[in-house]
Amino acid sequence: MPKYSKFLKVAVDASFKSGEILKEGFYKKFEKNLDYELKGFADPVTEYDKKSESIIVDIISSKFPSSTFLAEERGEIGSTNSSLRWIIDPLDGTVNFIHSIPYIAISIALEIEGEITVGVIYNPVIDELFTAIKEEGSFMNNKRIRVSSISDPGSALIVTGFPYKREGRVNELLKPLRVFIKDYQGFRRLGAASIDLAYVARGSFEAFYEENLKPWDTAAGKLIVEEAGGKVTDYYGNEFNIYSKSILASNGLIHNHIIEVLKDVQL
Repeated sequence: MPKYSKFLKVAVDASFKSGEILKEGFYKKFEKNLDYELKGFADPVTEYDKKSESIIVDIISSKFPSSTFLAEERGEIGSTNSSLRWIIDPLDGTVNFIHSIPYIAISIALEIEGEITVGVIYNPVIDELFTAIKEEGSFMNNKRIRVSSISDPGSALIVTGFPYKREGRVNELLKPLRVFIKDYQGFRRLGAASIDLAYVARGSFEAFYEENLKPWDTAAGKLIVEEAGGKVTDYYGNEFNIYSKSILASNGLIHNHIIEVLKDVQL
């Protein structure tokens, strides 16, 4: 049995259970508009974010009672003495969710003594499950995935996201876009960082970059990209950790080209 597989199984089970709730909410939107609150400008939270998070925490806690959690809606949960720390985004892509766009995900990562060892990203609407265990590879719906083999910028598809706090940042955010629109095959902004990372891992995108993300946005995706053969740094090629101010994930072959585009971005 692969190392950490018992943790992966519980994380997958939790994502499936919370996914049922999110799917219910997603289709309820067709009957009436969803109510939501704003945590900040353009940063909504719905009752489904909170329900999903509670389900995940409850399921994991029932199997591993000594666990601690870093969760988007409730922050740090539990004792800080545990070696098991679960990093959870119960609904990545809440704006998409509110607008009935099926680009959403649940993201669950397990950190053991500072190292991300398990990652799960699940889109319940289209039933795509991405998983990884440290040193065991990455999978989508139980099939092995790898990053793409494209090394030519003219054939590369790039994806990004924009921070919620973007006042005074618009010109800075637009600088790389001008290069990608002019010199690269395509450019996308789809609104859920966890899936953006998962799609780099499966070879749909050659690279993803974004600034000012939170640990729950990137923890699972970082592992899944790396286990699929990709590379993850900050904008300038420095080692990435889940608290870094920027992230660049790629197939590795296009990485230096993207760094060259991003090197003058001032964070």
